[in-house]
Amino acid sequence: MSSTVEVAISTQTAKYDPDHPDWRNQVAALRTDLQRETGAVAMRSEPAPGTKGGFVDVILALGTSGALVAAVEILRAWVGRDKTRSITATWTDEDGRERRITLTGENLDQQSLTALSESIGRMIEGR
Repeated sequence: MSSTVEVAISTQTAKYDPDHPDWRNQVAALRTDLQRETGAVAMRSEPAPGTKGGFVDVILALGTSGALVAAVEILRAWVGRDKTRSITATWTDEDGRERRITLTGENLDQQSLTALSESIGRMIEGR
């Protein structure tokens, strides 16, 4: 039995303001890569106090282990390109608990990526 798991990916940087055009272009490129490789991406924006823009989340609706593997590899590569970048992935695990990991370009943590992959993988496979 396979199910779809929604993962919210929020992006951060120490280099740009959230509404800076260069940052928005970088986040758009991430979304494009995720859409091309997983086929299941939506965007959500929350207003940010004191800015014209907002905090942008990429919502992944992962339904296959192949899409999960592709998403993890894209996220790893995107964060690794710039030490000022970070992403926070948030999802609800199989026990109904909210899970959250943050990956940074300075400290790309394989253990966190494994935790993300294993938790979501179990839910996709229906275990």
